Amino acid sequence: MANDTVFFKKLMEKVGANICVAAPAQVVAVHGKKADIKVLYKEKGQEYAVISDVHILKHVGAVAKGDIVHVNFADRALDHLGKTPFDPQFSRRHSINDAVITGVYDL
Repeated sequence: MANDTVFFKKLMEKVGANICVAAPAQVVAVHGKKADIKVLYKEKGQEYAVISDVHILKHVGAVAKGDIVHVNFADRALDHLGKTPFDPQFSRRHSINDAVITGVYDL
């Protein structure tokens, strides 16, 4: 394989590894309409830190500590989420910190 092909293949893998899309997670705590979760995937053998204040979508229903949930990560920062359009004011994209619980697994 040519050197330039190897370079671009490794570059694509590195970029792709830093884009968060979805993951299974375990609920650590629930407080109102938000929860603290721990992503179940490991990165290079290391566990992820707990993610706090994750939004729970209304259709998901009751979520309890210990539940295994499916989490999606927003395209842009959710820090200023409300009922009106907003400017995310951050360049953060596909961050693990912008998680949203979209469902509960029935295991």
